[in-house]
Amino acid sequence: MILLSKQFPFGNKEQYISHELKYLAEKFERVIIYPQDHFMVNDKITFDLPANCEVVDLNQKVDSINKLWPTLVFLVLYVREFFQTKKKTWWLKNARKFYFTWLTQWSLSNGLARYIRNNNLSSDQLIFYSYWFSNSAVCLSIMKMRGLISGFVCRAHALDLYHEDWKAPDPNIVSLPFRYFKQRRVTKVFPISKHGSDYLLQSMSAHKLEKRYLGVFDFGLNPPQAASNEFVVVSCSGVDERKRIHLIGQALSNINKPVRWIHFGDGPLKQRAIESVTAASVIFEYRGQTPNPDIRKFYAENHVDLFINVSLSEGLPVAIMECMSHGIPAIGVQDFGTSEIVISDYSGQLLPQGFTLGDLEAGILFFMNASNPGTFRQNARTHFENYFNADKNYRQFALRLSEF
Repeated sequence: MILLSKQFPFGNKEQYISHELKYLAEKFERVIIYPQDHFMVNDKITFDLPANCEVVDLNQKVDSINKLWPTLVFLVLYVREFFQTKKKTWWLKNARKFYFTWLTQWSLSNGLARYIRNNNLSSDQLIFYSYWFSNSAVCLSIMKMRGLISGFVCRAHALDLYHEDWKAPDPNIVSLPFRYFKQRRVTKVFPISKHGSDYLLQSMSAHKLEKRYLGVFDFGLNPPQAASNEFVVVSCSGVDERKRIHLIGQALSNINKPVRWIHFGDGPLKQRAIESVTAASVIFEYRGQTPNPDIRKFYAENHVDLFINVSLSEGLPVAIMECMSHGIPAIGVQDFGTSEIVISDYSGQLLPQGFTLGDLEAGILFFMNASNPGTFRQNARTHFENYFNADKNYRQFALRLSEF
């Protein structure tokens, strides 16, 4: 297998690839990892890799390729996709950026083809797997167009998937050119949510789509409530306009009941989050950026009554998978794939997309006043076991990929 990532195993992002990699390494004789953007971080590998995994650096300089043929193909493709996209102004505005992306991916496809040739590998005996449906999928689509490979598969998450509907503070954050080009060339896309699969179904054939959930590992159940009867709320996310965690502080302050709110994560709006708590009855612990193993350890050792995520846009939040694996119910927003893990009156409570502060307060009070909190906790745990158990999901996914 040749696995295309952004930076993994360099840097500290894409940690979920490391969870999946163990199972891929068990199923495939060799796993060759091609991190396209690792030059953006240091050269030190920061993740432990199975013995049969290797990393290759194939970055090519755009200046080193003959631009004539790639440019001609780009112009044809650019015009074709201009008439297909709904965001025509955005498409025109970013023409130079997309052209550079195209040349870069063409260059990287040259490097990958050269690696295959120089190492006497047969593309027919390789499976090409892009972890993202973004630039690395463009690279493999170019190789497919040029007849260098017979096909490839990829996952599709959120930032690499939604075009017109993704709510970002800056609309230019989401840069997903060559959407239809990728869709025509890919063999199979594995969206991580049913919502993502339904979204792609609007522009892709059903036989190319297959939903495959991510997952988290089982670190045990959250302990029962202590004698103090303190209601404990946890949130875990970045702290920016899209995550909107200040709304949690405002809602808890308006409820004005004894509660301890613990937040894991950091960002530019830290002070806004701190100042959102105005009631003396709310004890706020801002833990900041915290390693994931420490967060899971906290869930395993400290009672939590409720997890809250009010992000403006989420694909299918792994943070909610983690809390539910410990049997902690959650409040989330009915946006994209969140409704597939937060099920109202079962594993948590869903807020409408345009929810008010009163809606959030009502959701919190629902759990504060619940006569059967243990039922919600058991339901959250059961939902994790049925759909988001990493050992089960990744083992089955590796088996599925081995069939290509």
